[in-house]
Amino acid sequence: MTGWLLAALATLVYLLTLEPSVSFWDSGEFIAVAHLLQVGHPPGAPFYQLLAHVFGWFAPTPAHVALCCNALSAVAAGFTVMFLFWTIRLLPIGGKPIPLVAAATGALCYLFCDTAWFSAVESEVYSLAMLIASVILWAMLRWYHSPHLRSAQRWLLLIALLLGLGICTHLLTLLTTPVLLLLLVLKCRKQFKTTKPSASGLALLTLHLLLFFLIGLSPYLIIPIRAHAGTPINEGHPSTPAAFKSYLTRDQYEKAPLYPRLWRHHQNDALYSADWSGGDTTLVGNLRYYGSYQLTYMYLRYLMWNFSGRYNDRQGYGSPQNGQFITGIPLIDRLLVGTGARPPASLHTRAHNTYFLLPLLLGLLGFYLLLSHRRAFWTVFTLFLMGGIVLSLYLNHPTYEPRERDYAYILSFYAFCIFIAFGAAMLMGWLRTLLGRLRLPRRPAAGLSALLLLAVPALMACQNWDDHDRSHRFTAHDTAANILQSCDRHPQGTLLFTYGDNDTFPLWYLRHVERIRTDIHVENIGLIGGQQYAALLRESLDQGRPVYLTHYAYDHLGQYYPNRLQLEGNAYRLMPTPCDSVAVDPFLRHLDSMHWQPLQHIYIDETSRKFLEQYWRDILLLSQNLTDLGRTADAHHALSKTLVQIPLDVLQDVQLMYSIGQAFLHTSDTATCHRVEAQLLGILDQQLAYYHTMSPARQAAMPYTLRPREELYRQLCQ
Repeated sequence: MTGWLLAALATLVYLLTLEPSVSFWDSGEFIAVAHLLQVGHPPGAPFYQLLAHVFGWFAPTPAHVALCCNALSAVAAGFTVMFLFWTIRLLPIGGKPIPLVAAATGALCYLFCDTAWFSAVESEVYSLAMLIASVILWAMLRWYHSPHLRSAQRWLLLIALLLGLGICTHLLTLLTTPVLLLLLVLKCRKQFKTTKPSASGLALLTLHLLLFFLIGLSPYLIIPIRAHAGTPINEGHPSTPAAFKSYLTRDQYEKAPLYPRLWRHHQNDALYSADWSGGDTTLVGNLRYYGSYQLTYMYLRYLMWNFSGRYNDRQGYGSPQNGQFITGIPLIDRLLVGTGARPPASLHTRAHNTYFLLPLLLGLLGFYLLLSHRRAFWTVFTLFLMGGIVLSLYLNHPTYEPRERDYAYILSFYAFCIFIAFGAAMLMGWLRTLLGRLRLPRRPAAGLSALLLLAVPALMACQNWDDHDRSHRFTAHDTAANILQSCDRHPQGTLLFTYGDNDTFPLWYLRHVERIRTDIHVENIGLIGGQQYAALLRESLDQGRPVYLTHYAYDHLGQYYPNRLQLEGNAYRLMPTPCDSVAVDPFLRHLDSMHWQPLQHIYIDETSRKFLEQYWRDILLLSQNLTDLGRTADAHHALSKTLVQIPLDVLQDVQLMYSIGQAFLHTSDTATCHRVEAQLLGILDQQLAYYHTMSPARQAAMPYTLRPREELYRQLCQ
């Protein structure tokens, strides 16, 4: 009963904080692919695709499809908590089941941990993959504890089926197989002493296992079938056996070897990796790189995010001020980020979370306790190693990744929550002994110790709720809509070139699911290749179709079209002849259909903030051109509308804020300029006071952060 209650609680939490629409990164692609059963990026996730398609049936309108697909992650993550609780209860201490409260503490710590919660409120494969992995682990233990080999075979059949379905979702589920092999050896050593199965019986069981595994793999059949049908999204076109094999083996992607660790040689890779390897490319340098960057920074830092605390949600590139873990203990945090002071409101993000090391210490205590229970220890520790250190060896992270990769290690964090449960059990025993010596009645003593233990996941819930609550966030949706609305219509359609995930997948979602601006043909130049890009461009330009580039595409291709790309809204239009940098009248026309849903009191993460700040830069460029033309009223209208929709509170670029104030000044609106500059002055005063609490050495190490702020502060004070 407790497991079901935990599942209900977890699902409710995730549904309450669910993103109501598309989110950035792969979410838009997953929803669009699931909605019309199309072909996503290799190696595909057909089982997730089928389930998300079914969840989409419950959407009352196309605008609710994303919400329903997101709900699949919430439900899957909720039931993962239940199976984690049941798994913990099946791991005894000295032959006795772990106390219910201790098991619940471990399960609740997983429920509220940063990485699991992040994946549970958007359309991604990780929550479903973790559900499958958690059921596999639970079924393994049920099989292990079955008294007879023959009666236990049904659990093996279930595991074989789930392994197939897991591969059809995400390959992380395969990381559970070493645990299965370990339990297989342990059980067979015990059972074969009394009962030796016949060779024919083993052969029949093997055939059955293979059959169930193949049934689990059967969702993959939809990939070549739908590819052959020629769906609009058809990445890799795996309609032939050779193309399907290439699709499954991810041939289009760069593959990291197990060695060397310094394997990638893209632009700036040598410079970046030298910070971690000392510039040494020998075996010693490779080991130093693995230990400092791949193991410590790209795994242990994420572990600490989940069980110690997190400084902010900014992408980490080695700087102690971006993406660092913290504890909430000033003396320790001073060593980690340079100061134990709390960031001011203008630097504070909702992702500033502190757990005072409590979940981590419980986990370490559980690790210590399990050392004396060899079978339980090796079961959990194998899972922890496979999902963490072993996986980091396989992934062989280059410097630097385009986004944080903590989600890759979710299975290791799952295992650590089992350690937490055992640590809670050990602490519970100590507390009961202590309270017994104080001669408290048994029931109040048990209740008090339970409250003290459950306070740990309660602390995690309180700290993480505000930065995991996406229930009113539409920034990815609105970003994509504004890009689409920046493009003119044409009888033969409009061509829009994109480049990155975040300016492509939300557009795919809007076009294929919500059917917004289906007249625009969206092509990612990173996916279609140079020859197809050139052919599409030529075809669109003799037909006279408008051709646009997003900002990411402009950054990669702008150099090839000097003086021929003109900003219209949030996209650049390719002109047949040299042109001005901004098309003011088309921009103003598009501006009427561009908008943002309310942003105040909404959690704005770093990715969302980048797009909001880019939108402001486009408006400032429009305002400057309008002012130069003497059209100050139009410039003021554009600035005022944007300031209402994207207030300064959601920005963090102080130079951008100053430029906004100056733009109002150029339209003769001195009152708004002074108001913006007064707000900026207060922000700079807070930030500089915070940074100046750091040691002179720390301050000297961050010149690109401090010097612009100090110069701007002096300028405003004059």
